[in-house]
Amino acid sequence: MTRVPTHALPAALLFVLILQHADVADAAEVTLAPLFVDHAVLQRDRIIPVWGTATAGTAVAVTFADQDRTAIADAAGEWRTQLDPQPVSATARDLVVRAGAAVLTRHDVLVGDVWLCSGQSNMTMAVGACADAPAEIAAAAHPQLRMFTVAQRPALAPARDAAGAWVVCAPGTVAEFSGVAYFFGRTLQQELQVPIGLIHASVGGTPAESWTAQEALMTVPVLAERARADHATFKAQPEALRRFPGERRAWEEAHGVIPPPIAAAARGWADADLDTHDWNSVTLPGTWQQLGFTSGGVFWLRKEIHLPTVAAGHAFVLKLNWMNEQYDTAFWNGVEIGHGGDQAPDYYFGQRSYLVPAGLVTAGRNVVAVRICSASVTSGVWQWGSQLEVPVPDPATIDDRWLARQETAFPPLAQAALAGRPKLVTMPFRMVQSALYNGMIAPLIPYALRGAIWYQGENNAGRPGEYRQLLTLMIQDWRSRWGQGDFPFLIQQLVNNGMPPKTADQRADWAFLREAQLQVADTVPHAGIAVGPDLGSRYTIHPTTKQEVGRRLALVALAQAHGRTSEASGPRYQAMEVTAGAISLTFTHAHGLAAMGGPLQRFAIAGVDRQFVWAEAVIAGEAVTVSSPQVAQPVAVRYAWAENAEGCNLVNAAGLPAPPFRTDRW
Repeated sequence: MTRVPTHALPAALLFVLILQHADVADAAEVTLAPLFVDHAVLQRDRIIPVWGTATAGTAVAVTFADQDRTAIADAAGEWRTQLDPQPVSATARDLVVRAGAAVLTRHDVLVGDVWLCSGQSNMTMAVGACADAPAEIAAAAHPQLRMFTVAQRPALAPARDAAGAWVVCAPGTVAEFSGVAYFFGRTLQQELQVPIGLIHASVGGTPAESWTAQEALMTVPVLAERARADHATFKAQPEALRRFPGERRAWEEAHGVIPPPIAAAARGWADADLDTHDWNSVTLPGTWQQLGFTSGGVFWLRKEIHLPTVAAGHAFVLKLNWMNEQYDTAFWNGVEIGHGGDQAPDYYFGQRSYLVPAGLVTAGRNVVAVRICSASVTSGVWQWGSQLEVPVPDPATIDDRWLARQETAFPPLAQAALAGRPKLVTMPFRMVQSALYNGMIAPLIPYALRGAIWYQGENNAGRPGEYRQLLTLMIQDWRSRWGQGDFPFLIQQLVNNGMPPKTADQRADWAFLREAQLQVADTVPHAGIAVGPDLGSRYTIHPTTKQEVGRRLALVALAQAHGRTSEASGPRYQAMEVTAGAISLTFTHAHGLAAMGGPLQRFAIAGVDRQFVWAEAVIAGEAVTVSSPQVAQPVAVRYAWAENAEGCNLVNAAGLPAPPFRTDRW
């Protein structure tokens, strides 16, 4: 049965239709899409689609404010109607749906601006994990700010419903809100004085392909090929996982590298009071060979960590990074807290996260110990002390020095033996192309929106060349499916991460990914970007300063969606001119061009040899002059072109930073 667009019919005819279908509706079950629940926020000044399910042929009546609309459920039991645009309203009203004797009432429904907030882990990061969390939570009494968090449910086909509920912002609820989304919405609500609804749909560690519909991906050959391959891997995964433990065990037996139980002499090596005078001092990261060992086997690493008094008695998650193709068991103050490398489906996944129970966390001296079984001396541990994420005020105070000792040595392995090691290619469901679009975005369509914010890119940094096309494709596809025009799509540019570069020409995939994000913002209609390399950290990929991330995104939203004329961008590179051994750069958004906190940093310059060196940069009005005595005839400049351009400090009068840029196309 074809849906009847009953919203356009005269009221008298609507009444007749309902009477005609009353005999069906009396026994019908009617539902509303899960987005339409208590405390919902509807989008102001736009047509508001409303939909749900009912027995096929049932007439459904929808009432909100001064409007009455109807629809008839089609053969699949789906119905949809739409409300005319509504003005902003902070008055709590009911949305009522009737089908015969069945009545659904949704209470406390407001009308304001609704934003979709999507991406990966930096969007997922909750307010409770952000800087100044206790104060932020205590002050979070914003009854006109609501958030709907979509349950993380990947799917192989578009789902009809998304699980979740609208939650009113209050000190008792805000800790679990997305930090970026909350600080974005809070700024908008304060500036606009209208209700704000935030639909949060994000999953950590995910590529943009997961959030893009399969039909869209299939229009680009390279994306289509990867999608087919990944789907094949995912479908074959159950059988591969079934076979793998036996295959790996057989290989370990054949080469004498079966993980042994703890040797008698090693019992107690995890104890906090162990005498370690005969242990070796090593500096991570590195392979076992680089750490001074000559064969694979069972290794121990120990480290003292001193915690402040405020940390005592509070559980936390210890992060142990990359130990690919190895087994580990971790201890805190002599007590086992977790093990990895032997659990499906992440047998070979290198990153571990182990909960340290509150009862084990003491003020002052603590000891972490890790027992690692490695078949090869060329394996190792890629761990920095600052990335353990222990509860200290400054992660930089946790150095990379450990104590190490070998418990058991394995026989040397020939290269051929290592080459024959069973491999397991896994495809986590969240990584499967289109899976998160299917499970978490498709069910939201066509809920009326003001726009979307997007914080993602870390998982695509290895393929920056195709990201511009991919993100453009995703934006266009979302807009097409929503059918609400080119709604604003605002991108958070990746922030600094990792160690600063030692040389000006060090490889920097993240810089190219940031450039792709900037290009999308510049070329896709009604897209925008918030810049913030200064908001990153060398110690974690998840910096906690989400307040400023949200504020800068809100500045762009106010300009894009509301026509505000206040500055929303930092200085943007415009043109260059070579003059007397230097390069002069001009910018847009350059009013009040300044160096924050000292001389300009992170400028690099190159000649025809294309070899970049660090340069001196000086502000001259609304331009910057860049030079170096090492480059007599310069031809190109780069700024903040690094994974972590720590110290980059070119800003304008609004205090907004310049995005990383390059004048070359090498």
